[in-house]
Amino acid sequence: MWIIHNSLHGNSEQISKTIAEDLKDGYDVSVDSIKNISPEDIAKDAPYGLIIATRIVAFRSDNEIREFIKNMDRVITKPISKVAYFSTHALGWKNFFIKGMKKTVEKAECFEEICPEFLEVKMEKAEGPAVEGADVKIQEFISTLREFMK
Repeated sequence: MWIIHNSLHGNSEQISKTIAEDLKDGYDVSVDSIKNISPEDIAKDAPYGLIIATRIVAFRSDNEIREFIKNMDRVITKPISKVAYFSTHALGWKNFFIKGMKKTVEKAECFEEICPEFLEVKMEKAEGPAVEGADVKIQEFISTLREFMK
């Protein structure tokens, strides 16, 4: 399983590592920034699952990670069975923030099944930390992922 992020201040990366730590007892999990890997790296592994961390930038899902997914769609020949995503932001949450990511993931032909639930984690400010109660939401999402990834 891969968890990919494009963290600027480390928030998405930290949550990615938290999720990976909790899932590693059942899966071989790799976590990395899209700055360090390519879609071909992921295609080579032919992972069963993929979790995408997107940060909200200027009121929308990060364009760089969305472009990375589009490039994955061009190189992955064996579809990834299970895909989920989550977001980090420092704004008052609006559902349209994640609309671009949802559309990108749903259009990707290299993904078989997309988790119907996603996680949004609000940060106190862009540099973090997460607001009070975020740990509970993250643990609930991990439980959802465990069930979904079966």
